Amino acid sequence: MRAVQLRGPGIIELVDVPAPSIGFGELLLEMRACGLCGTDLAKIFGGKRSVGPVPLGHELVGVVRAVGEGVTRFVQGDRLAVAHHVPCGRCRYCLHGSEPMCPQFKMTNIDPGGFAELVRIPALQVEQAAFPLPAALPDEAGVFMEPLACALRAVKRSDVQAGDRIAVVGAGCMGLLVAQAVALRGARPICLDLREERLELARTLGLERTLNVARSEPVQALLELTEGEGIDGAILTAVNGPILEAVLGSLRAGGRINLFADSVGPKHLPVDLSAFWHQEFSLIATYSTTPAELREAIRILASGLIQVHPLVSHRFDLTRFEEGARLQRDGRATKVLFSPIPRENTDGAERPQ
Repeated sequence: MRAVQLRGPGIIELVDVPAPSIGFGELLLEMRACGLCGTDLAKIFGGKRSVGPVPLGHELVGVVRAVGEGVTRFVQGDRLAVAHHVPCGRCRYCLHGSEPMCPQFKMTNIDPGGFAELVRIPALQVEQAAFPLPAALPDEAGVFMEPLACALRAVKRSDVQAGDRIAVVGAGCMGLLVAQAVALRGARPICLDLREERLELARTLGLERTLNVARSEPVQALLELTEGEGIDGAILTAVNGPILEAVLGSLRAGGRINLFADSVGPKHLPVDLSAFWHQEFSLIATYSTTPAELREAIRILASGLIQVHPLVSHRFDLTRFEEGARLQRDGRATKVLFSPIPRENTDGAERPQ
């Protein structure tokens, strides 16, 4: 079968590898669609050398090709959305609501990753991170199960309440999912970005309150948008010193900031801790998601309450993986989805049956 592999920093190849075999409690999934995530791009272009294969692709939809002994939830032919990490549910991290910090969560993954023609789904994922897709839900929508679940958890951890004014920094794919999840709570998202075309996409999704921070002074603009009261909270899908300062300058007393991304540029940013004490600010972070939000995301996607199709800017098969990855890395794509290699592009070799 064919699979995308990371050969070195920035070096990605489509190679022939043996099809994975499955064991007790496992599934073999034929990939139908897989989305490209920012964490994939960080692995590819982050410049770190790794030992051994690096799994790429975790926003996966596929059809069950083979069922391992002991599996009772699924049968051959089922169409599933699958995530890659599973917490144990018993450790201190899990018991305190920090499931993505669980050692098991960090160790688990699908094999060899979602950018492959066939993918082994280990037993833990079969039990907790694999969900059947309703017949009316297209593959492309199912791909958004995991990223939407991350957005839902960020909104929950931010304690967003109806009527809140929440600044969502960054109007890329994740920012627009977060903003829609904020609106689903009955709150009022304000989308911030440097690029007008991204804010225009936000408005087409019904996110009418937008702010181009390249054209205005963000603190003053946010105060004006909130009648001088300040924002109730902020979720940052893009993090740097100036935007953190702007958010703090427009945050009402008792407000909460959620870091939903790593810092771009310097990792040590100046923060006025006295303001946090005097005004009871809270600073939290959201790294990933849990099986509970995955289940909720499928329900919301099936309901149509959150729009995902307009977020897909490019569609390629696996033979054009490098092209798609560079487009998304350079900010020229909102969301890139990959599909299997067409039969006529396999150099005479048929795709796995």
